Amino acid sequence: MPTPKLNITCRIEEVPAIGGFLINSLSTDLADFTAFSPAYNALYVTNAQTALTAVTALIQPKTLTGELKVITLRMSTNMSLLPPKIDFLEGYIKRVPSGLTVAVKDFAISAIRKANNNGDVEALVSALNFTLALVNNPTNKPLILAQGYTPTQNTALTNISTELAADNIAQNAKENERNNLVTSNYGVINDFWKTLTDISDAGKRIYRNSNKKDDYTIAVLKRRIRQEELKNKMIGTVTSGGSPVNGAKISMKPVLAGRRRSTTSKASGKYELKSLAAVDWIVTVSADGMVTQNVAVTIVTGQALTRDFVLVAV
Repeated sequence: MPTPKLNITCRIEEVPAIGGFLINSLSTDLADFTAFSPAYNALYVTNAQTALTAVTALIQPKTLTGELKVITLRMSTNMSLLPPKIDFLEGYIKRVPSGLTVAVKDFAISAIRKANNNGDVEALVSALNFTLALVNNPTNKPLILAQGYTPTQNTALTNISTELAADNIAQNAKENERNNLVTSNYGVINDFWKTLTDISDAGKRIYRNSNKKDDYTIAVLKRRIRQEELKNKMIGTVTSGGSPVNGAKISMKPVLAGRRRSTTSKASGKYELKSLAAVDWIVTVSADGMVTQNVAVTIVTGQALTRDFVLVAV
């Protein structure tokens, strides 16, 4: 059976918020709605609220999001561990006077750095595996070990690559599970949207000559939601040893799909990231000579989240 088309006129993540606004307004103005039609009664409100809860659970599945948060946080931590390890490996390779099977540049360390900086896990795992295969080549490995590279360092890089590969598969599986959950329930979302448009239509008729009409106009509600999103931000200060850290990088990646955001701290240690989607994020804070921090945060619509970070020296 073909998947039904999604019949909504907003972004899917906005459906619960629009539904909440309309159902709350209906509850407040129920007497006027009942006077308009007896179909609008306490049972109608209860059914609408029940449907809102169900649709919110589909679009914002708490269990799946929580599982994705754990996976993404672990991936971010492993990616944060890579730069110094790769720098050392590159240094050892460059110290080999001769005898390597390929030129130093062909070990493709730059590809690892690029993929890591871009947050491209699949490309990162591929690049790591390529480089490690060359490092572990029977001809190359003794030469690199002779320059100070250790089996322990090699094992650490191999473990990171293995864990990133496993977590990337797990992350994709969870994201597919979430997408399939939504797609397979388009009919439920469409039915809920019919209820919302019904409330909207009646509300606009009842309050045709009143400012309250805006409370039932979906286009107006969409604008309100998007204007509120502009207020969503994370602010704070990055310090180390009681002193502000200038130039620390603060990077934010949505747990679910979305655009990565980043900024740097000022001389005062203060930073600010604006207009953030009201979702769960993984935040990475890094600075030269400091241990990178990775934390999970949740941005709430219309609010500023204050989060300070204290970095420690490597």
